[in-house]
Amino acid sequence: MGTDPAEFLQGRTRETQIRRDARGHWFNGEDRIDHPNLVRSFDSWIDRAEDGRFCLSNSINWAYVEVEGPPYFVKDVSRTGDQITLHLSGGLDEMLDPDSLVQGPEGALWCTVREGRCPARFDNHAVSKMSDAVGEDEDGIYVRIGEQKVRPPEVADPLSFGAEKR
Repeated sequence: MGTDPAEFLQGRTRETQIRRDARGHWFNGEDRIDHPNLVRSFDSWIDRAEDGRFCLSNSINWAYVEVEGPPYFVKDVSRTGDQITLHLSGGLDEMLDPDSLVQGPEGALWCTVREGRCPARFDNHAVSKMSDAVGEDEDGIYVRIGEQKVRPPEVADPLSFGAEKR
């Protein structure tokens, strides 16, 4: 006896009460999620759904979540030649797309990750590791990547970047 997939999914939803606050703490409703492996997994599973909303997505399934503040933080960087590797919250490593660099309204450095779908904010440690590559001249702030001076434009809402990639 076969199961009709539409019948199986009837009544199921991808909506959850899972959320992450601006300080990076995860909750299910009002209950804080403290298990280190689950927190690390959630931090690495943040992505955008087709409709632009944030979700947790892994190789098995996905579900909507609320995320306050940046979905990802650039915790550290390493450089090899002209390449900058971003070490992100959740234990993910990605190559920096220099064209995705922007400055937030408070001067913070941001970029996009997850193939351009999610914004990431550089934390103080990551910025300090890049201090020899960040400069300012008569044309404004720049980040030197190899021989190129990348000039991150100022944007009013860096959290909105990545939503258009879906």
